[in-house]
Amino acid sequence: MRPVILRDRNMRLLLAGQAFNMFGSTMMVIVLAIWMKDLTGSTSAAGLVFLLMAIAVLLSPLTGLLVDRLPRRWLMTVNDGTMAVLILALLTVDGTADLWLVYVVTFLYGCSGQIYRASRGGLLHSMLPDDSLGNANGVLSSLSQGMRVIGPVVGAALYTASGIEAVILVDAATFALSVASLVLLRRPRDLVRSADATQRGSLATEVVAGARHVARHPVIRRIVVASAVAFGGAGMINVALFSLVSDGLQRPTAIIGILGGVQGAGSVVAGLLVGPAMRRYGEYTVACAGFLLNGVGLAAASTATLTGVAAGAVLVGLGLPLILVAEVTLVQRRTSAELQGRAIVASEAIINTPYAVCIGVGTLVVGTVGYRPIYFAVAAVFILVGAALLPFRAQTRPERPADVSPVGTAS
Repeated sequence: MRPVILRDRNMRLLLAGQAFNMFGSTMMVIVLAIWMKDLTGSTSAAGLVFLLMAIAVLLSPLTGLLVDRLPRRWLMTVNDGTMAVLILALLTVDGTADLWLVYVVTFLYGCSGQIYRASRGGLLHSMLPDDSLGNANGVLSSLSQGMRVIGPVVGAALYTASGIEAVILVDAATFALSVASLVLLRRPRDLVRSADATQRGSLATEVVAGARHVARHPVIRRIVVASAVAFGGAGMINVALFSLVSDGLQRPTAIIGILGGVQGAGSVVAGLLVGPAMRRYGEYTVACAGFLLNGVGLAAASTATLTGVAAGAVLVGLGLPLILVAEVTLVQRRTSAELQGRAIVASEAIINTPYAVCIGVGTLVVGTVGYRPIYFAVAAVFILVGAALLPFRAQTRPERPADVSPVGTAS
């Protein structure tokens, strides 16, 4: 009989806290951008919110080292408690003269997310056996995708109805609820540094240890590089999507929100299935399926028909969690407890950097080539990456078929 994560009190509490945390974050980020646009009348000021959130990745080597030096539950608790206080500081903003405070809090919000995700990955590694990590990551993926659909809608509605003060108070409350869930955990297994790990090298050696581990471990390196290549192309899709909707579908851009909901629904379903699939087939096979689904989905969307775009959104929604959950689970399973934080943030940085760069590239080229060549090219990249990874799938295939009972049911 395998551990069933939803039958474990600590996991239920942790997941509940995560749901609050994700809801508050997805709600607040979009509202911060809207608020900046309203305060300044500048689209660039609103865009700076997303930039400041993104550049927090530059500090990932240091945040990863912090995660690997301290107990993860304690760090997550302090992290969320600190953010609750910082968010409340936004209540003092009174006009454009205080914009600096908004941007400082926004940057720290991005840093907080880096610390929290790495700490959570390390804590899960300590709390769960290897064969349950996929289930836990899959459920977290489903929660994340669900909140990406719900959070911005609720946040924008609350901001419109009651103002920024109401959104700030709700976000601070979600951080407080996340803290409560962590405090209520009953003696969860956490980071215990080995004797070798406590004999630290130089600061430079410690900081780059995560990236070095990813680069030197061929099984991890292969899936991280594959994801970096594929998601680099996906960065251009974020830009081309607007052209697809306006020029191809000839619909108002508001339909993007509906398509996002369709994609999110597919991702919620995939998140619940990915854990059992990895236990039976292994991480590489599941990631290959994700790459191929994304490729086919983007090709379908390039037809610029409502049916094709909707079908493409479903396929991409199904495919994304298969890749992302397989990648983070493989990093967790093939990394020692003392290196979890640095390995997780290093793999995130390797994947997210080309993604961010290609958003800029997409902005430059979409006006010249249009949306269809971009969709075709990125679809081909996903399919080729999936095909290239297929010959290696035996390297992560379980030795025997595993029990694939659904998450939350007894076997």
